[in-house]
Amino acid sequence: MDAGNRHSRSSAGPVVKVLECGVCEDVFSLQGDKVPRLLLCGHTVCHDCLTRLPLHGRAVRCPFDRQVTELGDSGVWGLKKNFALLELLERLQNGLGGQCGTIEETIGLSGECIIRCDEDDTHLASVYCTVCATHLCTDCSHLTHSTKTLAKHRRVPLADKPHEKTMCCQHQVHAIEFVCLEEGCQANSLMCCVCKEYGKHQGHKHSILEPEANQIRASILDMAHCIRTFTEEISDYSRKLDGIVQQIEGGEQIFEDGIGMTHTEHVPGTAENARSCVRAYFSDLHETLCRQEEMALSVVDAHVREKLIWLRQQQEDMTILLSQVSTACLHCEKTLQQDDCRVVLAKQEITRLLETLQKQQQQFTELADHIQLDASIPVTFTKDNRVHIGPKMEIRVVTLGLDGSGKTTILFKLKQDEFMQPIPTIGFNVETVEYKNLKFTIWDVGGKHKLRPLWKHYYLNTQAVVFVIDSSHRDRVSEAHSELAKLLTEKELRDALLLIFANKQDVPGALSVEEITELLNLHKLCCGRSWYIQGCDARSGMGLYEGLDWLSRHLVAAGVLDVA
Repeated sequence: MDAGNRHSRSSAGPVVKVLECGVCEDVFSLQGDKVPRLLLCGHTVCHDCLTRLPLHGRAVRCPFDRQVTELGDSGVWGLKKNFALLELLERLQNGLGGQCGTIEETIGLSGECIIRCDEDDTHLASVYCTVCATHLCTDCSHLTHSTKTLAKHRRVPLADKPHEKTMCCQHQVHAIEFVCLEEGCQANSLMCCVCKEYGKHQGHKHSILEPEANQIRASILDMAHCIRTFTEEISDYSRKLDGIVQQIEGGEQIFEDGIGMTHTEHVPGTAENARSCVRAYFSDLHETLCRQEEMALSVVDAHVREKLIWLRQQQEDMTILLSQVSTACLHCEKTLQQDDCRVVLAKQEITRLLETLQKQQQQFTELADHIQLDASIPVTFTKDNRVHIGPKMEIRVVTLGLDGSGKTTILFKLKQDEFMQPIPTIGFNVETVEYKNLKFTIWDVGGKHKLRPLWKHYYLNTQAVVFVIDSSHRDRVSEAHSELAKLLTEKELRDALLLIFANKQDVPGALSVEEITELLNLHKLCCGRSWYIQGCDARSGMGLYEGLDWLSRHLVAAGVLDVA
């Protein structure tokens, strides 16, 4: 136990003694290792002692009643401070601040400074004799100053007690009365009248001690007020930090029911809630992946089953064909062994048999040329975990946009590489466009106002949406924005890629890609979705295949299919 703590207990008396830690017997402090912290059982122990208690898993036992208190991720730091005790300690320290550490001064119940009588320690002083320099109670003052000579001594209330004058260290018989204001004398600025007139401070600028001290006191008071305010801010912030830590960690809290009985309940913190959220998300993700895996396996199983059925059917057909060829060959060999008459009579039958064999041989050759016997099963995946089997991955695309934007022109330019005069689409067009390792099935739906409600019938299983905008019609951009915004709210299209073709870039005065992006507010409208805008010209084909390149890269799972 250090000397400072022992002095605090001796000077503060029994009132402060209750503010000691019951383990180390040191006085609690507002900050640091001696800050009081609460255990679940209600006992208070200083932070330093708590760090020294043996851990039982993630818990500590109270040194007084052995009850268990669970610790969070922050350990002892996560335990709540005893703020009621801290507030009492702060008040007591504020009351002790003006005592200058004298032994005879204690703390009264009202928090005011109390000084003992110098004549009788059991009495409380009320006056101060400026001549005797003693603290006296009223009775002792009358008793000790009852003579005519002593009665002339000036006695003042304790509140008006004058400060004792400090004597000059150079001239001990003279009191310090002045303060030197010179820069070079700041380290030793106090001086008496002799120092001022004849000593080392002769001729220096100076001021009177008391006003200078009062000015410094005023500055100190202002500083103390600022420090007190700053301390309150720090304490308030610390309490908020404790609250945030408690909210993050959670823990056991005491609740009172309707009949006044208390019980403890575990209150989950935000950290536990976040972990639960992560577990729930990945649990759903695992379930989704399991379902997708089952669907992918069912697709593979169906493909394998169909392929094996076809191969076995081919095996049966080849067995029958081989049997027929063998029978014909055997018949020819028997005919060769017969006499001339029988050979001549069998001419027509042999001719028909040879014609049949030639037809079967031709069919077999054509079948062998068109069918490649390959045991491999090429499996590819899209980024939405759909499985595709075959050399070409089939992708379903829906092309939408306002009427006259050039949707059909783009479709036939991609399909036949030829320009088609604009004709309003009534209903829809559907074409297959093969590009690299992909086979796009593109549905071109009419864009007239009365046909737009029918768009929703083409959304099912759509993997990409191509939205075409006429860059030369600035006045229809807002209408296109409205239709695109409706489109992006459709649940069936939430996982579909969005490719925007800014068509008719060859027309003078057409809006640029950057202008359309800003007018449509695409960065906000398409937030959270994979999208891309590509300038193009349907007449020349400029920009169309760049758009297909983007679709190819984003539709196929990385490392699964080479679309280069």
